Amino acid sequence: MVTKVDIHPGENKLIDYFAKNNSNQTMTVQAVPSISPSQATTYLKKTECFCFTQQTFKAGEGREMPVLFHLDTALPKNINTITLSYTMFDTANVGKTINQPAGRIQ
Repeated sequence: MVTKVDIHPGENKLIDYFAKNNSNQTMTVQAVPSISPSQATTYLKKTECFCFTQQTFKAGEGREMPVLFHLDTALPKNINTITLSYTMFDTANVGKTINQPAGRIQ
């Protein structure tokens, strides 16, 4: 699996991320990106990304998911390394109200 790619500002790059549902049930997830350093956020432009829509995985299913992106040519010269990572959140409880008694801090 490739963990590092070289890209020059203005160049399009297609990369794949791998995700797997390690649970024993079907799960729908939403990928949320994280870009580091934070100053690079405005310069990394995703054209196609699995993070644009929710993804459903069957129990034990894994798959490669593409991301097509480029770096804006205005990227500051002092930014030499950018990390793009994703956290997958289970959408099963999004928008649901959980009726539990409020906690108490002492």
